[in-house]
Amino acid sequence: MPSLNWLKRSFLLIGKTGCLFWVFFFWAGSTLGQQTTNRFENEIERLEAKIFDPPPGPIVFYGSSSFRLWKSLEQDFRSYEVLNCGFGGACLTDCVAFAPRLVLPLKPSAVVIYAGDNDLALGVSAEQAFDSFCQLFHILRDSSDKPFIAFVSVKACPARIRFLANIQRYNALVREFMIQQPRCDFIDLYSDLLGPDKKPLFSLYQNDQIHLNTNGYQILRRDIAQFLRDDFPKRLATQ
Repeated sequence: MPSLNWLKRSFLLIGKTGCLFWVFFFWAGSTLGQQTTNRFENEIERLEAKIFDPPPGPIVFYGSSSFRLWKSLEQDFRSYEVLNCGFGGACLTDCVAFAPRLVLPLKPSAVVIYAGDNDLALGVSAEQAFDSFCQLFHILRDSSDKPFIAFVSVKACPARIRFLANIQRYNALVREFMIQQPRCDFIDLYSDLLGPDKKPLFSLYQNDQIHLNTNGYQILRRDIAQFLRDDFPKRLATQ
């Protein structure tokens, strides 16, 4: 039978080990968050330099590379005051982290969001991605400007077809949430990029089968133009 002194030494060792474990746990989490932020720092600084003197009440396009690579965005919506704040490879957690720094100072009248694509491709569940989306939504909506918010549904690109069920689930969660909120819209890009057989059209994507090509962007432009025309009158952008 173990002695009393042996048991005391054992509990002391376990206590020290447990303490070290939690120190390591919090250090690792802090380091990971810092790395996530730092990897976008150059791009965020580039965006800040680009939009340092914004127009009043702009329509901000915010999210991942589907917006960042949209080179003709400003020209496509030249009747509106639009700002492209997309940054490549962004996950929803990154959008949450940078929204107070990048979007809120612009005092937008509307924010159009495309995000979640990269989260789901990394294996994040639809529910986890939706939780991050809700965080982003409330950061934007709870600001003093309370902008109109539109969400562009995540596309089912051919290269990520194995995540289809998760994509559909995530889009459904966001759609159900958005229809219950005032001054919101859900833009169903997902459905508009499918063929008659309800499968992704390869002809709408670049060679990587992830990013849209010119034909794909024409559909995205049409969908957002309909939102701006029907649900968000032009004059509202500069009021």
